[in-house]
Amino acid sequence: MKLLMEIMRMNNMKAENFYIISFSYKSLNLEEREEFVRTGYKNIMEEYFQRKEIKGYTALETCLRVELYLETGENFDIDMFLERMNASNTRIYRGKDAVKYLLTVICGLDSVIKGEDQILSQIKKTYLEYMENNKTSALLNIIFNKAVETGKKFRSVSGISRKNLSLDSIAVKFIKSKFSNLEDKNIFIIGVGELSQEILAILHKINNDKITMTNRSRKKSIEVQKLFCGVMTAEFDEKYKVVKNSDIIISATSAPHLVLKESFMKEILADGKERFFLDLAVPRDIDTELKKYNNVTLYHLEDIWDEYNKNIDRRNNIADEYYYIIEEQMEKLGKKLMSRYQRN
Repeated sequence: MKLLMEIMRMNNMKAENFYIISFSYKSLNLEEREEFVRTGYKNIMEEYFQRKEIKGYTALETCLRVELYLETGENFDIDMFLERMNASNTRIYRGKDAVKYLLTVICGLDSVIKGEDQILSQIKKTYLEYMENNKTSALLNIIFNKAVETGKKFRSVSGISRKNLSLDSIAVKFIKSKFSNLEDKNIFIIGVGELSQEILAILHKINNDKITMTNRSRKKSIEVQKLFCGVMTAEFDEKYKVVKNSDIIISATSAPHLVLKESFMKEILADGKERFFLDLAVPRDIDTELKKYNNVTLYHLEDIWDEYNKNIDRRNNIADEYYYIIEEQMEKLGKKLMSRYQRN
């Protein structure tokens, strides 16, 4: 830790210029996170990047958090930047605090599902995407590579994620808690992203001939279909027809707008058939107006945490026991930055 504090006093590649601006479930509710995503904040970040006021950046969007990772130039006005973002209720981390927070997040210790695996792959995927598009900096590259290494090591050593408590498994447990059985249910999955595929994999073991999936990209749907024998695909434009014949509808897309609108389902929902909707997207995919129908149940991310809370104590104990890994990785990162500074 002392080494990293020393790095912050350097004139080259200053860790003090590393910021994380966090809009997570801890500070903003679902509606507020949705609104921020719609503001076009990425355009503002790119504007600062082009003016070289930001040396590098990445932006992470998940169902529970939106976070901006920045290396700023000298004399960066963080308050003006936040004002441009029209940001409120944010959490700002800087320097060693930002590094420590990133390592905590990537290990899953800041997640609702403590130790979950998805955040590691989400951060890694986002970082690589921005790096390949030349949006990151040398400092960000060093920090993120160490972060990914830390996330992997923490899970390997602690075994925290071996208990079946990932978001996909909890979502399926939540669905199963609402039905006596799933074998005879027609299930419709919208989206073929990582979360959707993980849910599909679990459901496929239970019910492999009554599942239909769709995605805007027909090609991606077909690619996923090859992995799951018996699963059917539908054109995205036919999604309402599939809803009509479905008992369970799960949506988890990255669309910035509603995917299922109440105005297109009035006649369908008027048939009296009981339907279960689970919306796992941010921004939300499914029109909340569906809640006014007596034969419809609609749930969101924030409704499914009871399953997780049943096992929270065990994971908290593991997180505390193996937190030393994060501290060790902080020291190693400090040494790496120090070495680079001395060479320069």
